[in-house]
Amino acid sequence: MTTTEPSPAVHALPPLRVARERFLAGRPVPDGVPEEVLAAWRRARFFGVPHDLKEPAADPPRPTESALLGAARPVLERIAPALDAHHSVLLLTDARLRVLWTHGNAAGLTPCPGLSEQEVGHNSAALALRGRRRAEVHGPEHFLDVWQEVSAVSVPVLAPKSGQALGTLTVASHLRGGRPPHPQAALAEAAAAAVEAELLARAGRPEQVLLDAYLRAARGEDRAVAALDGRNRLISAAAERLATPEVLRVLERTAMAARHTHAPPVAELPEGAGCGARIDLVRHAGAVVGIVAVLEPRAQGTPRRRPRPLPCLAGSSLPWRHAVARAAELVRSPEPVLLTGERGTGKTALARELLGPGELQVVDAAEDGALEGDLAARAAGSPLVLRHAERLTQPAVAMLNSLIDTRPDTRLLLTHTPGTPPGPCLQRLLDKLAARTVVLPPLRERIEDIRELLSALAPRPAPGSPPLTWTLDALRALERHPWPGNVTELAHVVQALAEHRRASGPVRRAELPDAVREGPAVRPLSPMEHAERATILETLHRHGGNKSRAAAALGIGRATLYRKLREYEA
Repeated sequence: MTTTEPSPAVHALPPLRVARERFLAGRPVPDGVPEEVLAAWRRARFFGVPHDLKEPAADPPRPTESALLGAARPVLERIAPALDAHHSVLLLTDARLRVLWTHGNAAGLTPCPGLSEQEVGHNSAALALRGRRRAEVHGPEHFLDVWQEVSAVSVPVLAPKSGQALGTLTVASHLRGGRPPHPQAALAEAAAAAVEAELLARAGRPEQVLLDAYLRAARGEDRAVAALDGRNRLISAAAERLATPEVLRVLERTAMAARHTHAPPVAELPEGAGCGARIDLVRHAGAVVGIVAVLEPRAQGTPRRRPRPLPCLAGSSLPWRHAVARAAELVRSPEPVLLTGERGTGKTALARELLGPGELQVVDAAEDGALEGDLAARAAGSPLVLRHAERLTQPAVAMLNSLIDTRPDTRLLLTHTPGTPPGPCLQRLLDKLAARTVVLPPLRERIEDIRELLSALAPRPAPGSPPLTWTLDALRALERHPWPGNVTELAHVVQALAEHRRASGPVRRAELPDAVREGPAVRPLSPMEHAERATILETLHRHGGNKSRAAAALGIGRATLYRKLREYEA
């Protein structure tokens, strides 16, 4: 659990009270008010939050039951008796800062139904969720009048596998004369850690239940069995031979519908599927977690093999599987297909896999955008992959539009990386291919694929050498990194570690590049800021964390270095 610096305003509460009163009155604020506090007050005024907001009803309506609340409730109920319920309040919010659970009801500390800044202004829960680390807000730092004598500490609760912020845990108490850290900071961090441990313990159980149901159904003879939950699927060899992509998509939708509606399982397989499906629900703790489908050949037909298997690229997350399945469906008809997405998402690799092992032409417009002279001739031969359509010259795009108009059955896969606004000619091409466009998800939206990608990207070890493995701490850092360069960036990291590391055993977090090891910045950064942040982190690492030496090496003042570190939350 990471911690943050104490609130800078607490050491000067009386002057801060005067500054807040002047701010509310529309008068100039004196010097010395921390910029982050002043910015928070301005946001509250922008959102239209009334500073004299009254306390809400004693029993506000709660959101419905959730996985977070289910895991947190037994932990919090064990911790609550240790809290002074007459002077402190313990509360849990979800990722939208809606209050899910509270304990304690001290005067002036009754929690609101929600703690978003749009509702109540500056508070520790909103700050902790935004910064993904412990945060404290004290007395007049709050915008609301009713919280002027309140001191609060909040800790984010992170998903055990993805690192996604699921909510926050807050302890609020009456403001006292002592200095931070908040007297209940250790309790808040311990409670959040206990909730995360409970989430981790529960995370794998539904998948295990689905696996057990699959093994029971597939036991004995060579049965065609598929188990699906909308995120994972297990398919026996017999089902692999029997099920078409259309059948698998129907089963996937059936599993999703069953999980969300608990409706009786009905799978309407497409005409000519060659098989029927008997479906059973799989339940865990009273909830549907997936389905098991037993496929049987139709009496008057024979099992039909799929015309083309789905591309065998690493990744089993739902966004990636859906994108790949959609691309595989489109490429069966002899018409152009457009693969679009951020740089490094695997567009060219998917295009090669979709067109199979036969003869293939690959043309890169980034190397030669003026292809109007031979584009038609190239497209008349073997299937063509045209990379970086956004880099084509206008005459080449015009030729491509004309080619697609006159020969709509051209075997052509185009890749496109969005960026600068397209010109009218390219926009016409994009509009023309809109119905046959597949958007590949960025790596940050399929972080569950990272572990699978690590195995696929690692070079084959030399005979007698162990494969590249990773510690849990390193994996968590890799999964939290935003990966602006997506799979390509991850591949470079893996390749560099495989070639240059001298240590034996699993890769540790300390061996990762500085920007990956230190975690993501709180806000999205421009390419220039990314480069500057990476340089600062690398220089700090080279000088053993000594900020004075790092600042001297960078040619900037120590105060400037501290300011930039705060800006990037490095």
